[in-house]
Amino acid sequence: MASITVQEGGARLRTRASTQPEAFAVDAAQYEAKEGPCVDAIEEPVVYAASFPDPRWPTLASRPTESGVEAVVSFRLRACSRADDDLLAGSLNAYAPVSNAFDDEAQEIGLILAAHASVAARVVGEREALEHLGQNLHDALSSRDVIGQAKGILMERLRITPEDAFDALRRSSQQLNVKLRQVAERLAETGAFESERRD
Repeated sequence: MASITVQEGGARLRTRASTQPEAFAVDAAQYEAKEGPCVDAIEEPVVYAASFPDPRWPTLASRPTESGVEAVVSFRLRACSRADDDLLAGSLNAYAPVSNAFDDEAQEIGLILAAHASVAARVVGEREALEHLGQNLHDALSSRDVIGQAKGILMERLRITPEDAFDALRRSSQQLNVKLRQVAERLAETGAFESERRD
C-alpha cells in the first residue's frame, strides 16, 4: 500500500493520493498524533518503522496495526514549483501488512521513486503529478512484487544469487525488447523464460 502526504500552508498535512483506504487511515492516524514516519519524513530523507509500536512515536503507538499495517517506510518529497518560490514538502509512504517488510533494496527503490516524484512535481506541477503518482506507485509496488517472484523462480530453477537472477531478467528484457515487468509476469504466471530472441 502507498500514499502521498503533502504539507499545506507550512504546517497542515494532507493525503493527496493513496492506493488503499488502509493507507489513508494510517496517514490520518499520524496526522492526528502529530507524529510518525510520514510526519518525520517531511524533514528526513528516509524514515523506517519495522514494526509498531515504535518508541519514537509514543502517541501513535500501535494505531497503524488497527488498519492492518505492521511496517512503514516514508521518503521525503521536495520540489520547487515553476515559480521557484513555492516549495512542495511531503512524503511518499509505503505500508506493509507484515513487520520488517522493507529491506535495504526496497528502501533504495523507494528513494528512487521519491526522487522521480519530486522531479515530476516540479516539472508538471503539484496537482497533476500527485494525482497520477498514486496509480504509478501502485503499479511500481506491483512490479516490485512480480519481479521478486520471478527472481525467486530463477534462483530456485538455476541455483543463482538474487543479483544474478535480476541480471538474467534484465538481459532477457533487453534481448526481447520488452519491459522487465512483462518478462517477470510471464515467468511468474507460466514458468516460461526466454533469455534470447527467437527468429
